[in-house]
Formats: sequence, structure tokens, C-alpha cells
Amino acid sequence: MVKLHFMGGTHEVGRNAILVESEQARLLLDYGVKLGDTPEFPAHVRATDVDGIVIAHAHLDHSGGVPLFYLSEEMPFFATPVTTELVRVLIRDFIKLSSYFLPFEYLELESMMRQRRDLAYDVDVKLKDVDFRLVNAGHIPGSAMVELDVNGRRILYTGDMNTVDTRLVRGARAPRRRFDAVIVESTYAAHDHPDRGTLEDAFVNEIREILGGDGRVLVPAFAVGRSQEMLSVIHAHRLGTSVVVDGMARKVNEIFLDHPDFLNRPKTFMKAISGTKEVRGWRDRRQALRRAGVIVAPSGMLQGGTAMFYMENLALDERNGVFLVSFQVPGTGGARLLETGRFPIKEREEAVRARVRHFDFSSHAGKSQLEAFLKGLRGKPDVYVIHGEPENCDALARWARDELDLNAVAPNQDDEFEV
Repeated sequence: MVKLHFMGGTHEVGRNAILVESEQARLLLDYGVKLGDTPEFPAHVRATDVDGIVIAHAHLDHSGGVPLFYLSEEMPFFATPVTTELVRVLIRDFIKLSSYFLPFEYLELESMMRQRRDLAYDVDVKLKDVDFRLVNAGHIPGSAMVELDVNGRRILYTGDMNTVDTRLVRGARAPRRRFDAVIVESTYAAHDHPDRGTLEDAFVNEIREILGGDGRVLVPAFAVGRSQEMLSVIHAHRLGTSVVVDGMARKVNEIFLDHPDFLNRPKTFMKAISGTKEVRGWRDRRQALRRAGVIVAPSGMLQGGTAMFYMENLALDERNGVFLVSFQVPGTGGARLLETGRFPIKEREEAVRARVRHFDFSSHAGKSQLEAFLKGLRGKPDVYVIHGEPENCDALARWARDELDLNAVAPNQDDEFEV
């Protein structure tokens, strides 16, 4: 008998957490946070009631609450080495920047790091009566799906996944094994992304137009994954201009370079980074405004970060461009810019004269990819749909029931199921 307890990430994007309970063990799959004015955590579980934790990838909605389990206890957490190093960087930054009192500090993060168990893909691990392995999820470097064998039942947890190859990572593939249960994300279950090649061409052609008019392009981008993808795209298209990268992305570049096995084209990525100038202080930032053709800087949604400095200096000049390259959460600076064409510049709401564009580069599977992934699974597993807005979770579960004749549900928080 195996129980799945959904503690968070149900009918929402954020605070993923699933507790897998076997006859002998309790294994936690992720324990993330949902960011906002006040961070939201998954349902509570005592550290003494957990035997181990698997972190599917480093983003805070999957990893941000894990230090809670290291206030006094010692237990292993399992992840790829890339994920572990990224978790250290992201949670340190989370603690540093949080204006809200967090239930852990740097001490708990370091206690957590002493319990790390780094795993390569396709390495079998045994924790009491639970056997599991990590396989490539295609989301960001080091991201993993988790295959579990528990008391004669096979379970697949996709985490966040992407089945499309990108310049940074190879896409995920549907495992060949038969599963009794599949826990799948649904971030874009109602939306297909544009063809990657066509999207890259449009992005690069718009950059060329701006550069041809003696302008500069600001690319606000997430430090983990998206910044590196954009640097790789720009390098591949040989724009012949100075490219600079600012913020936390510099440290992330180093982590990726230290773990080439988790990259799609490691030698090409190394060339892209070596041809990029790193901003290391305010003097470099001021020089970038004068000399760089393209500036890649956080945050990806224009909510703080060094991109705010560049916006103040570039947004009011019609020769320049501001190219957003990720989903913009409603209410963020990037979303308001797309909706209204306005942005706060030096505490005044200004009409942005620079060219503003949005390019749907995504590290998640879209509607067609999610459906093809489920269709490609062997057997008739029960399907549990999480990590999406309510309508997306419900839509993918309904599709799996109607089109594949599977027992599929979109669970609510604290729902429990036997597999």
C-alpha cells in the first residue's frame, strides 16, 4: 500500500509538495514556497515524520521551504549536483531579500547543505522500502523527474518539465516503464508555445533592427535558466555586438560551466559565456549603457533587480528596446508594461518610448507536449494533475479522462490517495 498526500501545488503554481508514504518510509517530493508579499508554504509535516526529501529542481516554488526541516533534524535530501548548488544560491538570496520573517535562516540552510546527497541521472537509490531514480526533465539544467518503485507500485513525478530541446537542455522523454500513478504538471495545459526556431528568428531580427538604429536592447531575464538560454541564442545568431550579463546570472553561469554533463551543448555554452562581458559593479553598469548592444539582467518580470537601473536609463529613448522573454505574472512590473506601456521611472509613472516586445520562451511543456507525453506513457496509470492555475489543472485531467480513458483527477490540498 502506497499513499500520496498532496500538501501544496494543487490548483496553483507554487509551493509544490507531495508526501509519498510506504509501509516503512515517508519520502517528500519537493517542499516549495509561493512568493508574494507574504511567502506561502505547503501544509505542515513534522521533520521527524520524514525520512528524506527529493528536490526536483532548484526554483523556489519547489525548493524554498526545505530548510524548515533542518532546524534540528538530520535527514538526507537528494538532487542533482546542479540543483543543489543552485538551491544554495537561490535560498540565500531569498533569505537576504525577504521583507517577511522567514521560519529559517542561513544556519538552517547550511545544516541542510551538510545533508546533501548528489545524484546523477539514472542512478538507483534505496531509502528503506522506497527505490527511486532521477531522470532528465528538460526544464532547466539539473531538473529531474522522479521514478519511484514503492511496495510493488511504480510512480512517476514529472516536476516541471519540457519535452522540447533548447539550446541549454535536452528535452524530457516519456519513460518506457509502465507506471501505476503519474503526477504531472499543468502550467501551460491550455496554451501552446510558438515554434522555437521561428521564435528565435523573430527575437534576433528585432534585436538587429534596434542595433541598426543605434539603439540598445534590455532583456530582463530570470537568473536561473532564462538568462543562459538568451545568451546562447544571441551567441548562435552571431549578432556582432557587445553583450553583457548582470546580477545573479553570473554565479549561475559558473555553476552550469562546472557541470557540463547537464547541458545540451556544453562547448557551445562555454563559448557563449566567454564572449559575454560580466557586470561586476556600478562602473561596469554605466559603461554598459554606453558600449553594450544587448544587456541581459534580472529580474525577468521587472520586479526589482538590476534591470530597474537599465530601465531608468533606456526606457524613455525610442531607439532602444525592452524585450521580455518569459511569462509575466499579473500585477508585476513587466505585466503592467505590456498592458499599459507605462513604467515607474525615478518614482514617476512614465510612458515608455522604447520598443516593448514579449517573446514566449518557455521552459515548460505546452498543451500539445503535455498531451503527447501522457499519450506516450505505457499502460493505464492513474493521473494526478498539479502545478497549474485551477482551470489548467482541471482541463488536463478532463482531457486525460475523455481522450485517454484514464482515471485522472486534479487534487486539492491535503487530498490523499492510495496507489
